[in-house]
Amino acid sequence: MQKSIFIALVFLLFLPSFLKSQSPWTRSKGGFFGQGGYHFIPTYDQVFGENGENFQVDRQLSEFTFQIYGEYGLGKKTTLIASLPLRTVRSGKQLDPFSKVGEGKLTAISNTQIGLKQKFYEKNGLSFSGILRFELPTKKYDDATGLRIGYDATTILPMASAGMGYRKVYWFGYAGYGFRGNGYSNFVNLGGEVGFHVKKTWLIGFSEILKSSKNGNIQLPARNLCTYFYVNDQSFWSFGGKVIFEYSQFWGAVASFAGVFSAENLPVSPGLGFGVYFKWD
Repeated sequence: MQKSIFIALVFLLFLPSFLKSQSPWTRSKGGFFGQGGYHFIPTYDQVFGENGENFQVDRQLSEFTFQIYGEYGLGKKTTLIASLPLRTVRSGKQLDPFSKVGEGKLTAISNTQIGLKQKFYEKNGLSFSGILRFELPTKKYDDATGLRIGYDATTILPMASAGMGYRKVYWFGYAGYGFRGNGYSNFVNLGGEVGFHVKKTWLIGFSEILKSSKNGNIQLPARNLCTYFYVNDQSFWSFGGKVIFEYSQFWGAVASFAGVFSAENLPVSPGLGFGVYFKWD
């Protein structure tokens, strides 16, 4: 187990929204859920390597993201899902005196996601659903700095999800296989979540695995490989927690953190996420 077990990953900051989309529960017909969140990665200078060791990057890196996530009930058993992340990535102080990676900043919309969730079974508190999620390609890249925002590929992720709620406790688990185009590797995605309700607060723990199939052949620019932003064969095994405060029947706030047991080709840096939501069912 790595000594960096309590260090968060850049992608894991989005888990509060992504895990919600992977639950088996659908919204009521006409029901709506919307969440706006701000996520930030402080300055870091290392990434996780393939064999457990960490590598220093050429320049100090950081990023900031504002993400909008939404759900809408198309029918009693069918829910539309969408997310839109606006990201800013920066390269700063030079660490490798021989590096040709420049200093700079890049801001753009990252991979937009849309999807459908269909409930197939619900009885005695147990629910089972199928989810089909599409991720749209993004081509924002600056070769002078090696900064990239988003995968330049369309991704299709079908998955199955099952869960149960009982009074003030719930759990769910999910599993899927992602098909990513344009020469990127496919990946396995699975995980689960458990939550406990205390007065107006939900205390939630989760874990997720994203494992690259390493079947891709994309050739990325050399400077992109120096920053590790959206390179091929990124993997992680995460754990984390969320706290959700229900201000009222309609409004609430969420705070989250995430850490890893292991990872590959992803930043080593602490990170936090904060957001507010509105729901109508």
